[in-house]
Amino acid sequence: MSDVAGRLVDYYEREMAERAHRPLGDERERRLAAFVDTARREELASVVEVGCGAGRDGVVLAAAGLAYTGLDLTPAAVELCRGLGLDAHVGPATDLPFDTATFDAGWSMSTLMHLPGDDVVTALDELRRVVRQGGLLEVGVWGSDTSHEWTDDGGRYFRSRTDDELVGLLAAVGEVVAFDTWSRFADGGHYQWARVVVGG
Repeated sequence: MSDVAGRLVDYYEREMAERAHRPLGDERERRLAAFVDTARREELASVVEVGCGAGRDGVVLAAAGLAYTGLDLTPAAVELCRGLGLDAHVGPATDLPFDTATFDAGWSMSTLMHLPGDDVVTALDELRRVVRQGGLLEVGVWGSDTSHEWTDDGGRYFRSRTDDELVGLLAAVGEVVAFDTWSRFADGGHYQWARVVVGG
């Protein structure tokens, strides 16, 4: 495990139990509900969540009738998810332990911005591999008006990309059919969300 990954695990192992009780926020809840509605309308049966955390999204997806599988780098997160009755696995976003075209949909919120270097490209390639062609993928990350990287006081690495950079990365996965931002800060930081139809 890299130093970056090790620091992330250390941070979230300490924080995960508290995070389990933290509200998702209005925008996240709205996007999650819309994702569920789309899955029902398009008759999608299964979803993989990369960065499942404490299972706050996972319980909603599973309750909606989707066959849910979660993955997280942090063992404490996976333990919490399993305690909620969710199918969850420990592993990195860059090497998903699932067969090709296993899932109808993918969901990853506030996770991929923790990947250094070109690891986000590898992670998106992995999502494209495990979600079938024509499937649905929704990704949310913290981005910025300028591209930069930093490590916070808790030891977590972040890589912020501009809107255009993120859309360009996602275009390699499939067709970006929707993109939006919210929670804008004075320094240009903001949340980025995208919906992608996975290509071949």
